[in-house]
Amino acid sequence: MRLGAALDQNAFDAALAALGPFEAAPLLAVGWSGGGDSTALLSLAESFARGHGGRVVALHVDHGLRAESAAQAQELAKRAAVLGIAFEALAWTGPKPAHGVPQAARAARRDLLVEACRRLGAIHLLLAHNADDQRETVAMRAARQSGPVGLAGMSAIVADRGVRILRPLLGVAHADLLALCRARGLHWLEDPTNRDPRFLRARLRLAGSLPEFSGAASRTRVQHEGDLARLAARSVAVAPGGYVRLDCAVLRAADGRLAHGVLARAVLCVGGDDYAPAPAALAAAWDALAAAAPGESGRTLGHCRLRIEPDGRLLVAREPRACQAALPLEPGKTVFWDGRFAAMCSAVGCTASGLAIGALGAHGWAQLPRKLRASVAKSIPAAARAGLPTIRDLDGVLAVPHLSYGREGHRLDTVAVRFWPRHALCGPAFVAGGLGSPGPQRRLEGAKS
Repeated sequence: MRLGAALDQNAFDAALAALGPFEAAPLLAVGWSGGGDSTALLSLAESFARGHGGRVVALHVDHGLRAESAAQAQELAKRAAVLGIAFEALAWTGPKPAHGVPQAARAARRDLLVEACRRLGAIHLLLAHNADDQRETVAMRAARQSGPVGLAGMSAIVADRGVRILRPLLGVAHADLLALCRARGLHWLEDPTNRDPRFLRARLRLAGSLPEFSGAASRTRVQHEGDLARLAARSVAVAPGGYVRLDCAVLRAADGRLAHGVLARAVLCVGGDDYAPAPAALAAAWDALAAAAPGESGRTLGHCRLRIEPDGRLLVAREPRACQAALPLEPGKTVFWDGRFAAMCSAVGCTASGLAIGALGAHGWAQLPRKLRASVAKSIPAAARAGLPTIRDLDGVLAVPHLSYGREGHRLDTVAVRFWPRHALCGPAFVAGGLGSPGPQRRLEGAKS
């Protein structure tokens, strides 16, 4: 049974509280596109926060993909002011990809939202994914043959670099959220890209026939993730330099599906893609590597290099050509680079002009002192060196923190670089939410007056 138009504040409050706990006087960040779903969420979340002595901040991402997007951001700022809600517009700047725009835009939006939450001190980020989005997600995953784990849909709780991403509306239909907006006299914007047939999600939406799914997939995923976490704890070693090693002997002795799952998590952690590689690609890579001799060239998967090391372990390292371009550093500001590292320089350490963080690369490695290269060659795998985070100034390589290298006169403690991947190897347990699941939807139904 899905929630009908009887959705009210009490029902939402119960659903959100079930995703807690929340601190006293909570600060809730809400991703607000201006559409009906996020407008309903913003109104519901504001009432929840106010009732608990807290407040909300509306975060809007301007992707810059449409000519009218800047004007819409300004309009939303005015609406937020009328509602008495703090508002901040976040811009996706820089060049846009020629292909895969929706995927890149989603990744940029999430990164911008998480970064804003950390800056504002908000540890809860609410997103307005609803039951219709859940159906579409399951349909897309079914088309990619993602298996029973993917068919469980989106989790109601996800963690990203210290921020809890919450989806309290997964059991609520889009039509019911629009009905709530009308009942509260709220206006919303329509995004034409939501019905653009060039994009798969829009085509599914236009088709109007999406599959149902049952709680069995959610229960399967909960069990699977528990087994996966236990296997990862026994088989994975994470290096501060942004790569991981897998114990092949342990993985080969495990269930094949779980071994593939650990490899998928490692690739996601190091490669930073939105989605894990397809099961067929994982199986093919695993089989090829199982037959490879130590030191062979290996394979690439999910923007990672996969290689069997001389000791028999499997190295998963960032593919150098896929590393993000260098990002400038500013005093006191944390920069997230390449989906793997957080970098922050002190006010004293950022006095040099042109300071930036990027990949070491083959050229940068060659610039390092010969004695240093010889001393670290045994500890840092060759396939991982080019992807090491490196601080540069106008004169070239200034520091490589994970090699404890700094140019003469440079203090290494002026720039802190930490491996903090966008995708943790094992994050919070999957929390069911949505159609047919035993999660927040059931609690919502029980809370209706």
